[in-house]
Amino acid sequence: MIDLPALPLPVRRRLREILLDRSHPLVLSFGSGWELCGLQGEPDWYGIELASAETAIAALRDLFIGIELDQEQAIPFVELANGRSVHVHLIPDGEAFHLLLLDAEPARAAQRDQQQLANEAALAGHAKSKAIDALKHIRSELERQRGRLAEANALKNALIATLSHEFRTPLTAAFGRLRLLEQGLPADAGQQRELLALRRNLGQLQVLAENLLEYGRGEAGAAALNPVAVDLAALAEDCRTLLEPLALAKGLQLRVTLTASAPPPWLDELRLRQVLVNLLSNAVRYTAQGEVALLLAWDGKVLRAAVSDTGIGIAPEFQTRIFQPFNAGAQHGSRGAGLGLSIVRRLVEQMHGTLALESTPGHGSRFSVQVPATAAAPASGPPAAPLQGCVFIVEDDPDITQLLELTVQGFGLQTRCFDAAPAAIDAALAAAPALVVLDMRLPGMSGAEAAFALRSRGHRGAILMLSADAGSDARAAAQRAGADRFLAKPIDFAQLEASVRELLAPR
Repeated sequence: MIDLPALPLPVRRRLREILLDRSHPLVLSFGSGWELCGLQGEPDWYGIELASAETAIAALRDLFIGIELDQEQAIPFVELANGRSVHVHLIPDGEAFHLLLLDAEPARAAQRDQQQLANEAALAGHAKSKAIDALKHIRSELERQRGRLAEANALKNALIATLSHEFRTPLTAAFGRLRLLEQGLPADAGQQRELLALRRNLGQLQVLAENLLEYGRGEAGAAALNPVAVDLAALAEDCRTLLEPLALAKGLQLRVTLTASAPPPWLDELRLRQVLVNLLSNAVRYTAQGEVALLLAWDGKVLRAAVSDTGIGIAPEFQTRIFQPFNAGAQHGSRGAGLGLSIVRRLVEQMHGTLALESTPGHGSRFSVQVPATAAAPASGPPAAPLQGCVFIVEDDPDITQLLELTVQGFGLQTRCFDAAPAAIDAALAAAPALVVLDMRLPGMSGAEAAFALRSRGHRGAILMLSADAGSDARAAAQRAGADRFLAKPIDFAQLEASVRELLAPR
């Protein structure tokens, strides 16, 4: 607090000048009956004219109605007739009193600014509250959307699992019957030609089904690799027999060249076959004249495959887009679904390989694939000993059951067949078969549940699980349940025999 009398006189004079200049004081002196006795200050500043002062005095008198005039009073922010805002102070002086008017416009402006800030703060708070409510609503909606997406994804996975079973189970039966026919029929040229046509179309159907399932699984749902010893000569011949009729129908030459060293590569044959058939199908589709060529080369470590054509070629601006799903034919259009090349890229990546494209519009294209061997070839051992023992087959599809029974009996083994798990479990615990072959999808009790029940109740024999779901989840579920081996449908019968021999080998 400043002690004004203690201030130097020049300071007090200057301070008085500043305060008087800024406050524009006006002093109205009155007698006890409100008669004006004197006036000092700046009446013009407040719009008070001496000739008509009574009007202003009456307005000021109204402010103090009911208020004692013998005590100091202060009324802030009084608005005069001219619109100016003033502070009015009543100062008693014996029987008389004075009214001091001080300019309140700066204070009023500051008050307005403060009120404006308060209003803006209130509006901002209201807007913030609305924004928070909106964010809560958006978050709630996102949670609902996430729930719907999770539900849709679960339905998609269930659909893919169902489609996998519905596709692969009949394909297994068809391939198995075809194999039996090929083994049992004489080498009649006409019959062999018909069987070849049947195998070719079954192979095409299998590739189309695998493309659909692979696309449906998406990037995150890729099945685990299933390496086998690939007979490259047989694979090359399969590609020839599958695509040659299509090529000949368009007047094209199909060349297949193979150079390979021993031993054969261990690769995922189904994926490799999908890649080659998709590339060859596209090459035939987009080539009007000339040739389509497949080159396979195996050097003992890496398999190199190249599919080239003399077709329409692919412009540079389309060479990235053609690997996107449903981009059928890029710049030229096609009747195809546009899945082939996107599936090729995904499959090659799953096999840890690389895919490259070279193309010149009007001169053709060349797709090059390099895939490293998935596993080392096992060392060759002595000739396989004759198999002995009994095999229980648990499969609810009668065609698959009969096919497995004939195949296993062909290995020199005895068989018993069951169409449901509970009866098979009771029989296996009583008879202790050397091998139980379980289908993953069984009525009532699943194959995984049956395998777990067998292991938990002391069964020590081998368990081979079959499933139309080739995904890693199905394989892992089989292993957790106690299965020793897992094979995906359609069954590769060479793999089946190898697995049975390995599981029944003396331990």
